[in-house]
Amino acid sequence: MAKREIPEINAGSMADIAFLLLIFFLVTTTMDKDTAYIRNIPKKIVNQEKKPPVEERNIFAIKANSMNQLMIRGVIISNPDDISEKIIEFYRTNEIKNDPKNNFPMYSRASMKEIEANLERALEEAEKVENTPGAMQDIIDFKYRQVAEWEKKKRALQLYGKKELPEIHPQAHIRIEVQKATDYELFTKIQSEVEEAIYELRNDAAMKIFGESYDKILSRYTMDKSPADKEKLDLLKILYPDRIIEVTPKR
Repeated sequence: MAKREIPEINAGSMADIAFLLLIFFLVTTTMDKDTAYIRNIPKKIVNQEKKPPVEERNIFAIKANSMNQLMIRGVIISNPDDISEKIIEFYRTNEIKNDPKNNFPMYSRASMKEIEANLERALEEAEKVENTPGAMQDIIDFKYRQVAEWEKKKRALQLYGKKELPEIHPQAHIRIEVQKATDYELFTKIQSEVEEAIYELRNDAAMKIFGESYDKILSRYTMDKSPADKEKLDLLKILYPDRIIEVTPKR
């Protein structure tokens, strides 16, 4: 029986058909527009106001050189154990009454009336900015953070139970400058002394105000996140803030 020949398929027009289909899809397909940058880019805020220089009285400077010599507020000391005592002195010298003659940070004392007035003013400013057309979200958030700070101070004074809430100067801070060649042991000792001083200050205040240790309040809050303990910790941090600046060593 003779084999049948398989007829050839005429593919001459396939290229034309494919080309026509390609043109068809190119014409009819809608391309999605890139919407990644369709938003208002925040404008750069140029602050023309120069920050006031930090007064020497507001700086607790700790310096250690490559020979492991230690200097506290311009005075060389031989015993690193003295650091915590000097930090406590830095915080407490003007805590009860300001004395402009000494070289320690001054304190402000706000009454409930003053705090409530500042809270009301901050809230009005925040709402005004929020309702301003085109106001940037960063500025709105900043204004409401100010409101939150005054609310925190109001709760703190209520918890403090006195007529005024004392606050150390906002520029007051501990400044640590340790050179690269300084022994690591001395570096860790400095850090430990700073932590010890802040802990002692807050612990003494916790015992006087709440009748329990700072460590107990902190541990309890870590476990259950109690709002009552949060307010206690906020008060202690307002009374004794841990503003610490570590300067990058030059060599």
